[in-house]
Amino acid sequence: MKKTTTIIWLLISCVCLLNQAFAQGDANDVKQQLKDKLYNLRTYEANFTQTVTDSEGTVLQLAQGKIAMSQPNKLYWELLEPNESVLLADGDTLWTIDSFMEQVVAYEQNSAIENNPLILLTDPHSQKWQDYNVAVAAGQFIIEPISDNGSIEVLRLFFEGDELLGLETRDTQQQTSRLAFSDISQNGDILQSIFSFSMPIGYELDDQRNP
Repeated sequence: MKKTTTIIWLLISCVCLLNQAFAQGDANDVKQQLKDKLYNLRTYEANFTQTVTDSEGTVLQLAQGKIAMSQPNKLYWELLEPNESVLLADGDTLWTIDSFMEQVVAYEQNSAIENNPLILLTDPHSQKWQDYNVAVAAGQFIIEPISDNGSIEVLRLFFEGDELLGLETRDTQQQTSRLAFSDISQNGDILQSIFSFSMPIGYELDDQRNP
């Protein structure tokens, strides 16, 4: 499920096209600017197109889907046919729903996203910020872990004004996943019921949470 966990917290969300003032600041200034932007991104909904490539640029997967995010730590991520799957984070549990296998896998949310910089997007107050460096280059925020324990080496966030247009991750296998968002709604009302899990009839549950 490493790939699923990486794709997710792809998900999950946010930030902005940088101006020259950001570039003039030091690393702490840049990190605070990013935290401030994320703090003001309370909800996010969009459709997306995802492209996954290998280290040589060969396309491994093309997919479309939709995403909804609500602070703190709530995410709904759905891939549409023919790659149907749903990933749901309710703040405590990360649920992955595979319609082809008719299986649901449940993880402790904090453990599932440990050492993954995408968690920063859904929780600007997270203590995990101290584990990452944040830089600005070519109109993007670049987030890199200080240690090499995680599955994601680099997270890039692309904005225009305060609108999140896309994000990109590169993992330890040198696979790059790019998300381009469309039909974007920021800070609108989201029905919180979308973040509530209900076990599909006939599906098998693989519970990986701690007893």
